[in-house]
Amino acid sequence: MLESVRNFLSGRRVIIVAILLAIPFVFFGSTSFGTTFTSFGTVNGESVSQMDLNIATNQVSERLQSIYGEEFSLDELDEEVALSLIQNEIINQKILLSKARDLGIIVSEKQAKQEIINLDEFQGESGFDQRLFESSIRANGWTPEESINYVRERLSLEKLVSAMSLIAFPIEDDRKELVSLLETSRDIDFIKVEKNIIVNQQQATLEEGEEFYNNNPFIFLSKEKRDFSYIVLDHDTYKSQVKIPDDFVEEAYGEYLVNSEKQIQNRISHLMIEKSNYQNTDEAYKKISSIYESISLGEISFEDAVEEFTEDLASKDSIGDLGLSSGGAFPDEFEKAILSLELETISSIIELDDSLHIIKLTEVIKPEVKSKAEISKQLTGELIDAEALALMEDDFLEIETMVLEGLTLNSIASSINAAIQITGLKTIDEIQLNGFETVTQSELFDQKLLPNKIQIYEGNDNYVFVMLTQIIQPEVQPFINVAELSMEEVRINKANKIIEDFASVAPDVLNGEQMLPKLEGFSKENYKGVKRFSSLLPPEIINSTFESPIGAVISNESFNGDRYWAKSINEKIPSKEVLSELSDQYQGFYNENLGQQFSGFIDHTLSKGQKVRLKNLTTN
Repeated sequence: MLESVRNFLSGRRVIIVAILLAIPFVFFGSTSFGTTFTSFGTVNGESVSQMDLNIATNQVSERLQSIYGEEFSLDELDEEVALSLIQNEIINQKILLSKARDLGIIVSEKQAKQEIINLDEFQGESGFDQRLFESSIRANGWTPEESINYVRERLSLEKLVSAMSLIAFPIEDDRKELVSLLETSRDIDFIKVEKNIIVNQQQATLEEGEEFYNNNPFIFLSKEKRDFSYIVLDHDTYKSQVKIPDDFVEEAYGEYLVNSEKQIQNRISHLMIEKSNYQNTDEAYKKISSIYESISLGEISFEDAVEEFTEDLASKDSIGDLGLSSGGAFPDEFEKAILSLELETISSIIELDDSLHIIKLTEVIKPEVKSKAEISKQLTGELIDAEALALMEDDFLEIETMVLEGLTLNSIASSINAAIQITGLKTIDEIQLNGFETVTQSELFDQKLLPNKIQIYEGNDNYVFVMLTQIIQPEVQPFINVAELSMEEVRINKANKIIEDFASVAPDVLNGEQMLPKLEGFSKENYKGVKRFSSLLPPEIINSTFESPIGAVISNESFNGDRYWAKSINEKIPSKEVLSELSDQYQGFYNENLGQQFSGFIDHTLSKGQKVRLKNLTTN
């Protein structure tokens, strides 16, 4: 999530220009993502389109190229890995957009247009050039409406991220304070009592164990056990129920061929004459007719004619190139003319409202068309997935209704011919539902869970209907079952008594006023120049020592039960000169710490409660 946010922090103008002028070029490589579908579901209610998929593909590709070099291609990745990266990119972008929408900071269409108008890339001699804008974005596969909508979204995200990024604003004084904190050192005297060693030295009899057992029965309670009955609806199980129609592959392959035809992209160049540059339309026609005749007779090439005569300054430097279209990027008159052109041929004169054109078909990009044998498995797989999901959803809705009506789990299982599974009596550590991992052990042992009441849980591609059927409450276990455990508790108590008796004299021992007991597990040492994040002592001991005045004795227990008494002898604080020298060395650490704070904020605030409903997302 943080990586997606950082993509927006490089500046508003760069974002907009990248969207309008750069993104489409990645889309025409040998790897493409998606299917013949036009909808890819939703994320937090935001629809995911083919354009979203294309943009995400481009952003992932650029990010990887920045790491591995410009020659790197998504083709080098395993398809599942590439698709996962693209899917995560889509999810992150859409979550941000949905949060911006929830907060009411989606910018208006007017603001988006104003942003485009102010871009240097679309300025002519007299300010914003509408023709330059439209020809530029159409050359890259956009319509004006699409470009404005995506500029709106990007500006909204920039507004959201700018607000959030305030918490990650670096401050020089903060960095120096952090350096001072980390570089300050103390000399520490300490006593360490290793509890496990003390415990292992103690003796315990069976009689002592039984006495402890009788005095502390609730320490030896058994764990609560629960028994569940449940029905799992699993997507994979329903696949076996799907029947493939005899003519399905034939019909689906026909649709695949039709859609493949629609994906053919044509690149054209044009020569334009502007009507307003002439006294009347007839004069403009005479001009372009003369040019057309010269090209047709071979007196001049189309490319030379464009360089000499075209009045479209936006495309002149690229020899009239208008980019690619799969049927909707160019004016209708152009699209119609393209249908009758062969590669490297020119059209007759085309008239638009304000201009006259000659177009040339310069490139045809056709998608790889797989044979029926090659694609039949994919087609049937998609059908089986979709039909299995539909069957499962039908059963889910039917069962959900029956649950609300109060039917028993047995009645529900009979009505849909499903098997009831039983966990048997299990503790919280042992419990699991076969075929369903989403529900947690703590959820199944929630005290609010009522017996004989069906609970519904949803997984990634399955559902489970669970009923608690029996509870065995904790009870005191027989002594014979816990004798060893009870005697271990006796040894621990004896060790605790020794440590507590020593605690009363520990400060005097630390200060040299009394001798350290000559027992295994007791030690006294001195460490010099200990810093806050040193590994010489447990962090809880170092933190307590640094938070106490010089000479004060602190007592603390480490994570493993060892007991410490410690005091700092002196403190060395780095001078201003040393801080200045070390400040740059801590820049990376400081930025990482700041970034982690920002990342935690993003993950907690934005990812919480995300609703991902992606579908039809695959590679082809």
